[in-house]
Amino acid sequence: MLKHFSKISRAAAAPAPTVNFNGTWKNELKSEMTLNVDAQGNVSGKYRTGVGAPGPIEEFSLVGFASDDLLSFTVNFGDYGSLTSWSGQHTVENGTETIKTLWLLARNIKDLDEPAELWGAVMSGYNNFTR
Repeated sequence: MLKHFSKISRAAAAPAPTVNFNGTWKNELKSEMTLNVDAQGNVSGKYRTGVGAPGPIEEFSLVGFASDDLLSFTVNFGDYGSLTSWSGQHTVENGTETIKTLWLLARNIKDLDEPAELWGAVMSGYNNFTR
């Protein structure tokens, strides 16, 4: 019989960001985000998508967290009926700063259509953001 024991004496504080994530980043699909990260690792910013509706003209709020060289953020696409969350890690490749991420996009399915379509409500993929 496998038993799992865990002892936590207190909640561990997340390490402060060791990377300066502040600024504008673009991915391979021409989406663009502007990040502002405070000393505690709270992330805020704006996101403009390069794919699908509504197009790159409209900006959406972005919120998330940074810890060490890790970044996680979410964008609510509001009236377009979807939320997307990205999580990833900062690296430098051939002198270019890169955030390699995996994403999950959850789209709203109409209640009447949920029994048949809920299985396809969440999509996943990856993006690499550079600056």
